[in-house]
Amino acid sequence: MSGNFGIGKALLIAIGVGIILPIVFIFAFRMGESKERNYVHNGVLTPCTVDTVLTVGGKQQVSVVYQNASGQTIKAKAILNKKVRAGEVVEAYVLASDPYEVYYPASPILKWVLYGIIAVAAIAAWIPLIVVIRQGKIDKLAAQARAMNKKNDWDI
Repeated sequence: MSGNFGIGKALLIAIGVGIILPIVFIFAFRMGESKERNYVHNGVLTPCTVDTVLTVGGKQQVSVVYQNASGQTIKAKAILNKKVRAGEVVEAYVLASDPYEVYYPASPILKWVLYGIIAVAAIAAWIPLIVVIRQGKIDKLAAQARAMNKKNDWDI
């Protein structure tokens, strides 16, 4: 492994995937959580009927229809963290300050699974560095042993 795969590449992988990537993901998750927290704490959980679903590149763009507190029917853009079909009813949070956007929070289990995947990737990123360092130590010990054997051969 130490032939083409040196300590420099292993260190880059460890730093990039083991440190920088988790920081970026955690920052992105925290930004999403602050938006979610705003909807959950300041919004009203409202039954919404899925009006239209447009799938682009595997991602859904959804609009829903719901009735506000005064009985008006409002068509809103939906931020849904699940796949839906037209006609389906979902419970989503609506902010009074932005009635034209509703939010359906992601499952807490999904969040923990994503955190787990990132943690496993971050830990696994250090394995090449450990292997290269260990291989270097083994190579160094082998060189020392060969040198000692050569010295012993001269002593005879």
